[in-house]
Amino acid sequence: MKKIRITGSAVATEEAIRAARWPDCFTEFAMTARSCFAMTAHNCFAMTARSRFAMTARSRLKCSLAKCLLCCLCIIPATLLARQDRDVAGRDYLSAGKDILDRKPEHPYLLFDSRSKQDILDRVKNDPEYAQIMDLLLQQGRRIMLNTTEPQKVFNDPASRYYQLPSWESYVSFYLGGAQLLAFLYQMTDDEAYARKAFHYADKLCELEGWTAGAHRFDIIYPRVWPYGAGDDEVVFSFDITTGDCALGLALVYDWIYPAMNRAQRDRIRGGLLENAILRVRGNWEYHWWASAERCNWSAICHGGVGLAALSLLTEDPHLIDVVARSCEGFEKMASNYGDDNGWAEGRSYSFYGIRDAVAFPDAVKRLTGGKVNLFDTPGWKHPADFALFGLTGAFNDGAAAGPVGYSYTYNKLIAESRDETAMYYLQTYLSGERRSSSMWELIWPRPTDVKAVKPVVASKYFPSIDWAFMRRDFDGGAQVAVKCAPAGDPHHGHLDAGSFILTWNDDVIVGEVEQRFYDQFFFNDVRFDYLYVRSPGHNVVQVNDEEQIIAKRKDQPWLEGTGGKIDRFETTPAFDYTIMDATKAYPGKQLKRWKRTVALDKENDIVLLLDRVACAKGDKIDILFHPVAAATVDGDGKTARFTARTRQAEMEMQPLSSTPYQLTRQTQYTVRVVKDDPVQAIPCLYVTLRAPSANTLIGTAFYPGELKGLDISLDESGKNPVIRYTVNGKSYAYEFAENEVKFDLIENGELI
Repeated sequence: MKKIRITGSAVATEEAIRAARWPDCFTEFAMTARSCFAMTAHNCFAMTARSRFAMTARSRLKCSLAKCLLCCLCIIPATLLARQDRDVAGRDYLSAGKDILDRKPEHPYLLFDSRSKQDILDRVKNDPEYAQIMDLLLQQGRRIMLNTTEPQKVFNDPASRYYQLPSWESYVSFYLGGAQLLAFLYQMTDDEAYARKAFHYADKLCELEGWTAGAHRFDIIYPRVWPYGAGDDEVVFSFDITTGDCALGLALVYDWIYPAMNRAQRDRIRGGLLENAILRVRGNWEYHWWASAERCNWSAICHGGVGLAALSLLTEDPHLIDVVARSCEGFEKMASNYGDDNGWAEGRSYSFYGIRDAVAFPDAVKRLTGGKVNLFDTPGWKHPADFALFGLTGAFNDGAAAGPVGYSYTYNKLIAESRDETAMYYLQTYLSGERRSSSMWELIWPRPTDVKAVKPVVASKYFPSIDWAFMRRDFDGGAQVAVKCAPAGDPHHGHLDAGSFILTWNDDVIVGEVEQRFYDQFFFNDVRFDYLYVRSPGHNVVQVNDEEQIIAKRKDQPWLEGTGGKIDRFETTPAFDYTIMDATKAYPGKQLKRWKRTVALDKENDIVLLLDRVACAKGDKIDILFHPVAAATVDGDGKTARFTARTRQAEMEMQPLSSTPYQLTRQTQYTVRVVKDDPVQAIPCLYVTLRAPSANTLIGTAFYPGELKGLDISLDESGKNPVIRYTVNGKSYAYEFAENEVKFDLIENGELI
């Protein structure tokens, strides 16, 4: 029984194909399915149109033939479209596509139609906040309409990241943003002057030879170490995230100004969407690395862009429903890689960056299928702001520093779909006021008024899907600790930082990550792991004899499976939290034989305790690294460090705790970027250095508020388990650090509490 590969979907048999009940008019077509299905199921039409029906008139091909074939595809057994690694029963995207065509949508229909548009206008009329946003948009539109000065067409320079002047990207943004705004204003006002100018802006984009940024052309992007899911032999780079953004934006423009355009104008934008986006992937999905890199933010942007572009053209090109179906499948696979806890392995900023506008695609699909296809219905989006909220201080991996992430309008939509009260709390608390969007999206996806904002009772949270954890008393100030001990599974945006932590005090980062700056053109290549941003010495980890953590994936080399770290235990209580991490397998094992780190937070006193268990040869040099973000000084005796926060001028102190002699020093690290300006950065780093007294070494570290200056704190190693003790305001605290547990005793007025 010969198996036939359905790229990205499933495996079928010839017998299964023959068993499908094809309509009589396609008996012959069914017999050619064996060769046709060697490509993806949704590419059958494109292949057959070239081979079997090459002489058929184009008009007949787009009408009766397309619809007849669609009927054939829609009765393919569900097993042919099911994913191998996850049950997607009920997600028959081709059948849903037939429903879209049966509805015979009329423009506008993607994000609103002529009826639901009235809802937007009513909000503007009745709500002062939305009225103010509309007034701003009208003023911006007026400026564009009056402006006769436009940017000159510029060279799409592959070296733009060296000069840090993305002129081509700015050129694209100017016309794309202007076209979308003007098209939206046309729908809101019925003033065709907006539509005419919107087309003019869209035309500027359509005349470009492509929408792929220079930094993503072959010479620059080919040496990349590809994210999980992508093959090492990637050579096609004609569709990138800029392409996805342009496709999505022009799809909306086409949908919104359609009634005001003549045939030639419609064909101009259709041609741009087809030539620069749709036909670059249709029938060729498997050659684009992002199509299989489901854990990468590109997956959402690219699938969402090309999918919405195809949706916008369905009234002219109904056979493009195959692109919609494949985009649905790709988007669904991407969304399924959010953990059930909402964790995203690339980091907080990229967890949002990929979906920020791309959720327009699942929104349109849900609307046009009457809810039959709901790509929002994924476990990782049931609580869509948990990673953003609980992870406020988690600046691990590439991307933004600690703080809120995201645009309010995207969360408006995600909350409307999920009805999640915690997400509503995040939206109201962190994305309101000046951080609330004033764009057209805020009118299209309004803030829900029927979802209550509920602050989580417990502010600490562990994300088992990615092995990150966050410990705090409350979201409002105090000491907050983020820890990460994840598997080494992301060579694209991941860092060699298993066991690292970030300490925030009253919303100022005290100890954290080396500040990530604008990417240079080599940052994602194999030399990525030479950048201090990514290397182990750039993080708050332990090194023995300068041994760094393992690189799990190098260019054209097999994955080293099973590398990285893991969180063994996380506990949160009203009095204290702790996390126990094992980063042993993150190292080659030649110098560092074992490393377990326990991090505990005393919530009452904002004291943070670290205990590191390090196994290595006696006499080996052990370094514990701490990267200060706040201004840091070391006392003359080398026993204490002091930090002064940038904004509130609040102070913290740090004391190493060890029975072995150690040295605390402030040193300077350097990182080089291949850019024209600011090519070298000097990075301060605190080193606690000691020689291993035996095969197993204990080193503690305490951080406490500056008001407790000179806190008498000690590490007692005399018992079965090490104990850290200190006294604050007449209360004596003792934390016993067992291998897999932390026990806490509090003594007040001589009595154990």
